[in-house]
Amino acid sequence: MSTTLPFHLIGISHHTADVALRERISLAPDEITDWLAHEREAGRSLVVLATCNRFELYWWGDEDQERRLRAFAARRGAALPPGIIYQRDGAKAVRHLFAVAAGLDSQVFGESEILGQLRRAYEMARSAGTSTWALDAVFAAALAAGRRVRHETPIGRHPASVGSAALAHARLCWGDSLVGRHVLLLGAGEAAEVVLRALGSEPVGPVTLLNRTGERADALAGSCRARAGDWRELPTALADADVVCVTTSAPHPVVTAATLEAAIAARGGRPIVVLDLAVPRNVEPAARDIPGVRLFDLDDLRLQHCPVTDGIAPAIDHAERIIREELAQFRRALRSRAAAPHLAELHRIGERLATEEADRALAELGTLSDEQREVVRRMASRLTRRLLYPASRTIRERGF
Repeated sequence: MSTTLPFHLIGISHHTADVALRERISLAPDEITDWLAHEREAGRSLVVLATCNRFELYWWGDEDQERRLRAFAARRGAALPPGIIYQRDGAKAVRHLFAVAAGLDSQVFGESEILGQLRRAYEMARSAGTSTWALDAVFAAALAAGRRVRHETPIGRHPASVGSAALAHARLCWGDSLVGRHVLLLGAGEAAEVVLRALGSEPVGPVTLLNRTGERADALAGSCRARAGDWRELPTALADADVVCVTTSAPHPVVTAATLEAAIAARGGRPIVVLDLAVPRNVEPAARDIPGVRLFDLDDLRLQHCPVTDGIAPAIDHAERIIREELAQFRRALRSRAAAPHLAELHRIGERLATEEADRALAELGTLSDEQREVVRRMASRLTRRLLYPASRTIRERGF
C-alpha cells in the first residue's frame, strides 16, 4: 500500500486523554449529524467515531482536520496539549482502523461493542453524504477484519466488554463474589444492554433497572431478569443497592454526591460500589469523598482492571494474522479499482488495433465468405486479448 494513500485519521482516546478531557469533547448523535452536514456542504469526506473511550475523525483527501478538531475542543473549553492528539496517515491509518475494528486497540482488549459502534459511525457518514467510494472500501474491509477476528479467534469465543470488566471489578470489591448482591442499573441504552448481558453469568440477587423513559426500561428489563422501576425511585433504589452501574446518555451527573450520602445513611453505613460507565460522567466526582461510597469511572477500570490480556498471546497472533490478510485483500481491491480506467482504455486501444489489422488482412486476402471474414476478425480480437492479459494482470497487482 502506497505511503501516499490519502487516507487519514486524527483522534483522542483512553491512550492519550483521561475521562475528564474525553467527556468535554464527547458528542451526542445529533451533534455528529450536524458536524457531518457541515462537512458535506463543504464537499469534504468524513467519518466521526465517538465512543466513551475515543473520538476519531477519518477522512479521504488532503484536508486539515486537526485544525477543526482543535477549534471544536476550544469551543468546549478543552485544552489539547502536545501528546493528546494522535494522527495516522496512509497505510498506518488503515492499519489503525483495522485494529480498532478488531478490538485490539480497546480499553478492554477484544471488546465486542466497538465493531457495532464503528459500523454505525460509517452508516451515519453514508447517510449524511460524507462517504466516498474509497471510504466505503476501507471501512468495508475494516468491518470484515473485525468480524473475522471475532469468528475465527478465541477473542470472539470469550467476548469482553466494559460492562464485564466493571462487574469483575465490583466482584473484587465484594470479596470476589457477587452472590446475592442487589444490582441497580441506571440507563437503558446500549451500555445498559452490555451490562445486563454480563450480569447473565453472575449469581447476583435482584436487578433493578431505572430509566427516565419508562417504555425503554420495560422493554429492556423484559428481555432479562431485571425489574423496571420509575426514575423517582432513585433514592430508595440507591439505598437498597450493593452495586450501582450508571450508563445514561445524560450530558451531566444524574447521581449527586448528596443523593449518595443520603443512601449511605439509609443503609446504616454499609458500602456501595458505584461504577460510572458514562462519558460524560453521570456521577458527581465529589462522591468519592463520602465514606462508604466506592466510586469508579472508566479511567479507574483502565488502571485497575484493563486490559485483560493474560494468556491470550496466541489469540493476538491469530488476530494480527487476520488483519494482515485483510490488509492485503484491501490493497488488491484498491489497486484494481484504481487501475480500472487505465485497463479500460488499454483494451479499447487493443480492440481498435485488432479491427484495423483485421481489415488490412482481409483487404489483402481478397474474396472470402462472410464466415471466413468473421474467423479472421475473431482471431485478431482473441490474439489481442491474449497479448494484453499479462499486462492487465500486472497492472491490477502492482498498480499503473
